[in-house]
Amino acid sequence: MGHRFRGKVVVITGASSGIGRAAAHEFAKQGATLVLAARGKESLEAAAAECRALGVEAVAIPTDVAEERQVNDLVATVTARFGRIDVFVGNAALFVYGLFEQTPTEAFKRVVDTNLHGHVHAVKALLPHWKQRGEGTYVLVGSIQSLLSAPYQSAYVTSKHAALGLMDVLADEHQGTGIRFGAVLPSTIDTPIYQNGANYTDKASHPLPPTVSVQRAAKAVVAQAVHPKRNRYVGRLQASFVAAEFIVPWLFHRITTPAVEVFALRGHQAPTDGNLYAPNDAGNATDGGWVAKRRRVTRPLVWLGLAGLVTLVVRRGRR
Repeated sequence: MGHRFRGKVVVITGASSGIGRAAAHEFAKQGATLVLAARGKESLEAAAAECRALGVEAVAIPTDVAEERQVNDLVATVTARFGRIDVFVGNAALFVYGLFEQTPTEAFKRVVDTNLHGHVHAVKALLPHWKQRGEGTYVLVGSIQSLLSAPYQSAYVTSKHAALGLMDVLADEHQGTGIRFGAVLPSTIDTPIYQNGANYTDKASHPLPPTVSVQRAAKAVVAQAVHPKRNRYVGRLQASFVAAEFIVPWLFHRITTPAVEVFALRGHQAPTDGNLYAPNDAGNATDGGWVAKRRRVTRPLVWLGLAGLVTLVVRRGRR
């Protein structure tokens, strides 16, 4: 076990699954005292038990970050028990697949309440504590789609763009102080978010390749807590699309919709609210099994999909 975070208190939201759960493991390996928050009680306690097995103190506090009162209670409980919060990882997020007109307004609002207002609630609660102490680090777990367009994901993209804008403003406002803000921008990560998320397309959802291991994203979260940067990318290929959108926007925006339709939405699935309104404890896990599946199945499909994508782009270009 490392000692980089020994004596430090780290709070992680969305810690019952995916990047949050993997990040908890990484912080535990570095000796951090952990407070894990999420809606799902059983999977959250399982994540805390995994961290305790690594030799650290880990507490599970069920919290819905969309509810300001619950976030205030989370921060108050942690500061009362441990006297401090050194690092807060804002990771809780909801995901929806669906064209804008397919996405119910209530579902859109629910995503924004969690993915944007969850950070607003956290920072509002943290700042008085951090200003009194003179230090604190907030790590936003955003997405490459905090900077890029992604058809069929209007609610998710809107919320992620807005949250990154908030982090930029907060970083500017606290320059020269001990209070630091930075973002981790993962590309497609191997998590259960695609199985658990809402989907109103009538198609089964899959991650847009290439899929990066959740451990890589978790290590980036820890690195951001140690040396915060404005934007820390995870996954070089999709990160390169950020420049492509500005350098060759005509090409980028021509391929985005076909790419999602070819690679991410395949097979039939009945519309579902997923875990928007209630947690899916049974579906929560550290990874989604997508990397393992990619080795067996997805790579051949990628080559077939690329051929289909080229065909679609050519046909649309002739219209």
